[in-house]
Amino acid sequence: MDATRGGQPIPYVVRRSARARRVSLTVSPRDGVVVVVPVQGDPGIAAALVDSRREWILRAQRRFARESAAVPDLSDADAPGRLPERVELRAVGESWHVAYGEAGGGRGRVLVRPGRLLVVRSGSDGPDAPDSARRLLQVWLGRRARGCLEPWLARLACEMGVTVAQTSVRAQRTRWASCSSSGEISVNRSLLFLPGELVEHVLVHELCHRTEMNHSRRFWRLVESKDPATAAHRAALRGAWTYVPAWAQAQPV
Repeated sequence: MDATRGGQPIPYVVRRSARARRVSLTVSPRDGVVVVVPVQGDPGIAAALVDSRREWILRAQRRFARESAAVPDLSDADAPGRLPERVELRAVGESWHVAYGEAGGGRGRVLVRPGRLLVVRSGSDGPDAPDSARRLLQVWLGRRARGCLEPWLARLACEMGVTVAQTSVRAQRTRWASCSSSGEISVNRSLLFLPGELVEHVLVHELCHRTEMNHSRRFWRLVESKDPATAAHRAALRGAWTYVPAWAQAQPV
């Protein structure tokens, strides 16, 4: 859809949500302009909302363009539908080659070979084979993230003197991590594609929520005491989705 009143057209997407209680608008580098409407809400209000926020949207899009230009395009398979020949996990300094073996029937799997080689066997040689291979790579990415990010978080928690009730690795679309009031920290598997200093900042941020469950000035002072480069890292994170290749990104549900 496009909102055209008052200037250049602004494309947007309307999504219905059973959890939404009111109409909301978000702008992101990856998803563009998204208007979330409650299930029983009137989707016609979306165009008016986009028009009313036009200048804010355009400013955000210009900022995203500047930030994305400052991030090197290092992704190996950035085109949707394309499978990677190499996987670069910058957070942990790993570079993996990827080969795609014959299906051979049966259950698909990813074989880890010496020399950091991944052999992906999709379990199908039909038109669904690329999608199957992509899902298998995402499962492998989740396992690798658990093996790397959970110990990393545990080490930082020990250094900071805080406890974590539970750690989980997920495929969030809009967040790098989150911390619940019960002490559970969830981290995004795609953090592995980011430079290590940005990952460390994200983990420190969530661990600081174990002391301050808010974003008050006191919280930010605590974050800055643990990461003196907080301002620079926060700015870099705004364009950091550029590091995440298309094949690894979670799809909307």
